[in-house]
Amino acid sequence: MQLRKVQEMGGATFLVSLPKDWARSASLRKGSVVSIEDSGDGGLLLYPASSPGESSPEKEIEIAYPSKYSNEGLSDEIIAAYLLGYDLICIKGSNQISSKDRERMLLSIKRLIGLEIVEEDARSITSQFLVDESVVEPSKIFRRISAIVRAMISETIKRLTEEESSQFETVAQRDDEVDRLHFLLVRLIRSAVQEPRSAIKFGLSAIDCLDYRVAASSLETAGDYAVELSQVISKIGNVDQRVVNALASTDEILESIIDNASRAFIARDFTLAQRAVEDCQRLEALITSLRESEGRDSPEILRTLDVLERIVRCNRDISDLISPMRPA
Repeated sequence: MQLRKVQEMGGATFLVSLPKDWARSASLRKGSVVSIEDSGDGGLLLYPASSPGESSPEKEIEIAYPSKYSNEGLSDEIIAAYLLGYDLICIKGSNQISSKDRERMLLSIKRLIGLEIVEEDARSITSQFLVDESVVEPSKIFRRISAIVRAMISETIKRLTEEESSQFETVAQRDDEVDRLHFLLVRLIRSAVQEPRSAIKFGLSAIDCLDYRVAASSLETAGDYAVELSQVISKIGNVDQRVVNALASTDEILESIIDNASRAFIARDFTLAQRAVEDCQRLEALITSLRESEGRDSPEILRTLDVLERIVRCNRDISDLISPMRPA
């Protein structure tokens, strides 16, 4: 850290010198223009001003094939490169890529929003991220993930009395979309941390980025629990209408919890967050009551209630991120 003394000129202008090493690395010279932005937390961000039409250089990474870890690990390397913000991901082989490994890699690329294959031959696959991150808002992605998870849970409970188990397969398919959106959101948040200008454009502070990472993880976990919920409910046989009505009431409260928790997080609304927490407490009490009255005679109902309780906890974790001491 360097300390610089502020000087005053003409009674109205304050001056501070720039570190010479930084100025040289940024290719600044007399007459160069720099941009100064308010960081939103009491500081200033200083950057060399870009020329009109100039864009940031693409980040490239090359992944070796066969993987030094395992061929199965190639999928993890592709996802990791995506999450780290690489724009060009090139897989290059010392020999021909096997059809099985190629299929696995193509499937991994397909799971990542915005990543498209631009070149491919027997020994390499090159994919490029084609989404303009500056126009993709984390709040909209978060809201979309929340809506999908809410629908997955609601539709699962409503299908409790339906006989077609194949309908539950759509829940797993929707969870794939949750995963894809989650990966994109993590990529955006990591980029915002590395590039403060992006965070400012999104209206996010450093702590906001951390909260988004935690909240997104909670939502994605709730999506996984929704898949587990569908698997458990699909195995339940004939259920007494009284139990169906009781579970339907849990769905109504849970839908309100997910909606309020999501809206509270995005708007930094402590009142909404408290409403979600209160509903969580009400639903937890209902689940406890149902566990005592219905769970003893039905392991499937008991498992259903356990999964519902875990989903409640995920959304309570999101609500707990909102503090009355933090301004909206």
